[in-house]
Amino acid sequence: MPAPHTRGSFAADFEILEAIGRNVDELVERFVPAGAVQKTVRRWLLGHAEPPESRDALLWLMTLAADLELFTPSASGRTLVDRHLNRNPPSSKLERAAREALAAAEFRLVRIIGREGPEVVVLKDLISQEGLRLLDARIAPEATGLSSAMRLCPLASGRQVLITPLFALDEECLAHAMKFARPGQPLSHRCATNLYRDVARRGFLPIPKTRLSQDTEALLSGLSASEAELSEVEHLAMHWIGAKDEMEDLVLAARQLASVDNLVDACGLYGQAGPHVQAGLKAAFERIADLQVETLVQRARASVHGQASALDAAAAAIAGHVARGEMEASGQELFQRLRLRWTFASARPSANSAAAATELDRVIQRIQGLRAKTVDRGCTEEEAMTAAAKVAELLDRYELTLDEITVKGSACEGIGVETGRKRRAPVDSCMSSLAHFCDCRAWSEENEAGELRYIFFGLKLDVEAARFLHGLIELTFETESAVFRRGEIYQELRGGDRRIALNSFQTGLANGISAKLMTLKSSRQGASRRSSGFDLVATKHKVVDEEVEKLGLNFSHRSTTTRRYVHGDAYAAGKAAGAQFEPNAALAG
Repeated sequence: MPAPHTRGSFAADFEILEAIGRNVDELVERFVPAGAVQKTVRRWLLGHAEPPESRDALLWLMTLAADLELFTPSASGRTLVDRHLNRNPPSSKLERAAREALAAAEFRLVRIIGREGPEVVVLKDLISQEGLRLLDARIAPEATGLSSAMRLCPLASGRQVLITPLFALDEECLAHAMKFARPGQPLSHRCATNLYRDVARRGFLPIPKTRLSQDTEALLSGLSASEAELSEVEHLAMHWIGAKDEMEDLVLAARQLASVDNLVDACGLYGQAGPHVQAGLKAAFERIADLQVETLVQRARASVHGQASALDAAAAAIAGHVARGEMEASGQELFQRLRLRWTFASARPSANSAAAATELDRVIQRIQGLRAKTVDRGCTEEEAMTAAAKVAELLDRYELTLDEITVKGSACEGIGVETGRKRRAPVDSCMSSLAHFCDCRAWSEENEAGELRYIFFGLKLDVEAARFLHGLIELTFETESAVFRRGEIYQELRGGDRRIALNSFQTGLANGISAKLMTLKSSRQGASRRSSGFDLVATKHKVVDEEVEKLGLNFSHRSTTTRRYVHGDAYAAGKAAGAQFEPNAALAG
């Protein structure tokens, strides 16, 4: 456990950055032929520009060419990086984090917004308009407003690591590159190929660089004058006192920083801050700690992995620091006061009336009773469909009694569902439509064993229904896959063709179930609006979105470019089977 006013997770991110660099160097040295790189550079320049006399400029061009070699997709859609990472499993937790970040690298067009302390630069993705935080101490404040192209690796902390050289783009180059943009899609490899060629021919445009260590003491303002760098909590506090109001992005940043280490850091800095520190700094540390305690309590209620014991771990760490004289007792008192406040607040009953709460518990008990008779015990497909129809009927009947005030006053919670799998499967593509059907949010994470688990988050009844229907979908996949294996299509095939056919069938089954859920949801939503007199779904979504924001989690959308062979007949059979999934057939009568 780090001391209460150290650099937080910056040190861990810099270790990952170095590990990513080692992986890239190894890949270039072992697998990228020098002749291929030189050939690419010559092709860029031939007939357009003379080779640069500067050794640094030539090395810069060769690095761009090597980047193309690493990320050029083959006929199967896999790059040299993909193949290397698949063949060589990580040997440590650090190596695993580095390889996951490298595997998720994206080519982006960005604009430099400005610095956020000595280590972080704020960028804006010019395609998605997403805000990005780049871990880089080189870019000077004078670079603000410049455009650039960067291949960035996302880290678990939410920051990005750059693995290509720094250079600026003029407006003509940028405009040409923007022609490759497609809404909702990452930039293609073709964009990088054309952009690198244009930049090579037009000449290198440098980005201003500087050393920021000379500014550190001014930023510290009396806090730990011996420290060479600020922690993430200190960075945020400095921004906080400079803001006129408590802006939404500062609140979100505090929630995203929520962790045991950063909470301990905030409490320690609060206790350390005496009358000599900059005005408003102590209050900023208290507010950051307050938001982090609230966020950790909310994450525990949402069943986010590893968060149930976060406050206990923070309490133990703070007590240890105080006992060793590393933290002032006032920091511990702040933590205890905040923990009591938010633990009590989360335990208070929601604004539901007693009658509504009783009805809710009764409906949940009936759903749990159905689960005991189906998913937990095993059942036929017909029994599963009958149970699913009953769940949908119970949901709709309960929603008829809801009013807008009751929904807005309801508390949200999360339920974690373990899959027991380390790899994704076709059934996972049903999760988004399942969550939509149940008016909740869903995301995936890994448990300590590296196994996939899903979190369903929303109103209490909705997440209970989502867990039940998730079990039924898993059961449907087992039943229908067994039937398919006994069928004519599968039996006529051998070896690898059987695996392809089974995967095709399950992919079709997932698409069929998802399409059915989306269609049925549309009809249910219209019926609910007519009966209740207000848009129940929109109200629910607003409540759930507000509560999700309080979790301070960094979500990323998983995309795949892997191409797979598909057995057409098997896929069609799976899609037809999926269309038979009837979660609310009882309502059609």
